[in-house]
Amino acid sequence: MSRAWGWPAWFTILVAIGLASILHLAVGAKSIPWSDVWQALVAYDAGNADHSVIQGARLPRLWMAVVVGACLGLAGVVMQAVGDNPLADPGILGINSGAALFVVFGLLVLPGNDMTMIPLFAFGGALVAALGVMLLAGRSHNPVRLTLSGAMMAALFSAITAILLLLDQQGLDSLRRWLTGSLGVAGATRPTWLWPYVVLGMLLCLINVRALNAYRLGSQAAASMGVNVLKMRLVSLAAVVLLSGCAVALAGPIGFVGLVVPHTARLLVGHDLRRLLLATPLLGALLLILADVLARTLVSPYELNTGIVTALVGGPVFVALVLRKQE
Repeated sequence: MSRAWGWPAWFTILVAIGLASILHLAVGAKSIPWSDVWQALVAYDAGNADHSVIQGARLPRLWMAVVVGACLGLAGVVMQAVGDNPLADPGILGINSGAALFVVFGLLVLPGNDMTMIPLFAFGGALVAALGVMLLAGRSHNPVRLTLSGAMMAALFSAITAILLLLDQQGLDSLRRWLTGSLGVAGATRPTWLWPYVVLGMLLCLINVRALNAYRLGSQAAASMGVNVLKMRLVSLAAVVLLSGCAVALAGPIGFVGLVVPHTARLLVGHDLRRLLLATPLLGALLLILADVLARTLVSPYELNTGIVTALVGGPVFVALVLRKQE
């Protein structure tokens, strides 16, 4: 039985995010002293090249990491709560792949679309993928069946995406990095028009928190406590679609964040969904900030995609959870 640390856990998380953020701004193709990072934030000098790098490139990328990590962390904990499945994750269950397929199809095949349509395509793909996985898994709450259904949908969507890109080599070149999950390919202005979707997805999670907590006791127990189980599932589905769609629209299909973060959060703050819905966006942001730091420094002066780093971290965790489930 995991034990919550209480307020020291929250203090540790916030301090870690602060230090990781400063590290994220300081390292890269060019290392910048921490004192200069601080000056760029509080006393920006347009004539200073280092200040321009921080304000023009690294700070927008840091915000991207925070938003994407928070969205994926929240989506993961909601999926695990509703599906009663510790292996649930937007990437593993094919939701990210569905969103990516619809984005690629919308931009490369449908005429007259521009970047402002990316969220709508991503939401549509995430919804189709989520519904497909639910239909394949049926009414059973078997985690293995749900995971296998998601893996099959992810493979199908990825294969169709690959076919579309092979038919359009120019599109392949422009979307190659985005499809493996990269915080460096999004424009600095994109989060501005994604904020309403992000906020709506988070609000749906908060509105649903009491029902999710009751659902931990089982669907029959929750119904006896006055919870409308169907409504709870539909609201949860809408929240997951919005949050996953925003994450894919910003940085492509980054996997395993929604798997690792909820389990880490339970170790720190316990199993109460009221605490988890606050802790998972913070831990998701922290994980993606650190992953992006590693992506920019592991093979310097070259840069890995952030999704590759999260896969290297999340893959072993996924295997460990599967083996633990079988014991």
